[in-house]
Amino acid sequence: MPHMSARNYGFVDWAGDTGFKFSAGSSIYLAVSLVSSSDYERLRTGLSRLRAHLSVPAHYEFHFAVNPERIRSAFFDALVSLPWDGAVFLIDKRQLDSDFRQLTESEFYGFAVASLFTFASLSLLQSKRILVDDREKHSARLSAIRVASSPMLRARGLQRTPKMRGEPAKKWDGLQLADMLAGAVVERETGEEDYLRDLTVSCEIYRYKPED
Repeated sequence: MPHMSARNYGFVDWAGDTGFKFSAGSSIYLAVSLVSSSDYERLRTGLSRLRAHLSVPAHYEFHFAVNPERIRSAFFDALVSLPWDGAVFLIDKRQLDSDFRQLTESEFYGFAVASLFTFASLSLLQSKRILVDDREKHSARLSAIRVASSPMLRARGLQRTPKMRGEPAKKWDGLQLADMLAGAVVERETGEEDYLRDLTVSCEIYRYKPED
């Protein structure tokens, strides 16, 4: 696992998809999350200890969509005492007008991440680099996110916008935390388990609101 000092990195991941064919399995919600830590080494150590406590491999990936309830609950219980901050932007795609259906997948993710950056606290945006869950360091999706989010970051008053690159979530505990956070927000929105009930101080949640 790469070594990091405080606030060198922010992490972006999501839950859901960009499709609109709801009857064919497209998700109703898309949640995009951004997390950071003032003490990443302590966060890493805490999650390493959690893996040992759960008797899972040292490189076990915390991934909301595939982890069983036992692991989800233990993960969010552990977060109460670990150093992290996060923000989530939740989109109910049923509220979007027809223009959004013309966007490419990459453009839609660009819109979602830029919207998140519009609302997230500045402390989350002032990382030197932002890592986005992606198999490629410089993909079409990353390019679209950069294009959409750079004006938003400058509008927030950042003199130097964070550099962005893609990284696979399995390599970074921060990306796994972002994934779990996004998944938990969608889970709560659908009326199921509320894994975030004890984490409201650490997590900002914003919802897309249609323009009047």
